Amino acid sequence: MSANDLAGTLLLGAHTAAVWFCTGLVWIIQLLVYPGFAAMERSGWVALHQRHTRLMGQIIGGPWLVQGLTCAVLLVWRPPGVPLVAALAAGVCGAATVAVTLAISMPCHERLARGYDPDVLARLTRTNWWRTAAWTLGGVVALVMLVLA
Repeated sequence: MSANDLAGTLLLGAHTAAVWFCTGLVWIIQLLVYPGFAAMERSGWVALHQRHTRLMGQIIGGPWLVQGLTCAVLLVWRPPGVPLVAALAAGVCGAATVAVTLAISMPCHERLARGYDPDVLARLTRTNWWRTAAWTLGGVVALVMLVLA
């Protein structure tokens, strides 16, 4: 195996691992955490939500950063066999998770940090499906790139 092949394998391995970590986490949030919020005791809501937000940032920050960095590298350098369209698809999926987070999820969480609001939680849960879909599709794209390399 050449150094170029090894670099490509490591790049795609890191990308795939990061994307699938985020994918698994977003599915847990979508199916367990956000629906569970609706059943939480309201008296401790602010503290619970604050803890959730802090820990979620710590948990997803590293893998999400790895996803972004590896996407950026794949857009300028790809292992042999990986087409530009696959790297572009990975980039679009990654960008979609960032866009939804910044434009919708973070503002919802900022409102929920001030107090429980069932309408805001419903919007957060509904729109989180977009992130769930983007990360899942990004995971499929990552596996395809890994197979093609």
